[in-house]
Amino acid sequence: MPNTAILICPITRNNFGLIWGNYDSMSKFAVPGDTGYGGWDTTAPMVYTPYMWLANFTPTMQFLDASGNINPNPQLNEPAWPTKAQDCDSRRAFITHRISKTPGSAYWDLGHMGRFNAPGLSGSAGLGWSITPNQPVGQADGSVVMRKKSLCLPRALGGPNGVTTYYY
Repeated sequence: MPNTAILICPITRNNFGLIWGNYDSMSKFAVPGDTGYGGWDTTAPMVYTPYMWLANFTPTMQFLDASGNINPNPQLNEPAWPTKAQDCDSRRAFITHRISKTPGSAYWDLGHMGRFNAPGLSGSAGLGWSITPNQPVGQADGSVVMRKKSLCLPRALGGPNGVTTYYY
């Protein structure tokens, strides 16, 4: 991709770019001096972006059903993110702002004017702690849906340790 700046939402850049350099420019590291996390245009071993890029994610995500659990029937779980062109359809999310929760940490909402590191919150309560009114979700076929905040549900489980819940 010749212009990785398109992977940073302008609203997120203005809101969180002052806190984390990689949310201002893909050529910056998350925190000055930290070489672990950075934008795609850095030498960092782990890419950290304000958008969740939902294809070919490593380590592999586990997808959740409507109740937020892994269902043994894969048809009841969120459709897996596309890994090849023929998987790209309007049922599969491909890119969205990051809303996540890792056990032992606060919620993160890096959506449109979201609330980073919402303190002291336990349980999503419909993401009532978030100030984001809605969540744009890009589908694998190129379409975009605007999902109301109340419909942002736990849809995947993964992250570096496999325990982070992702909402979209």
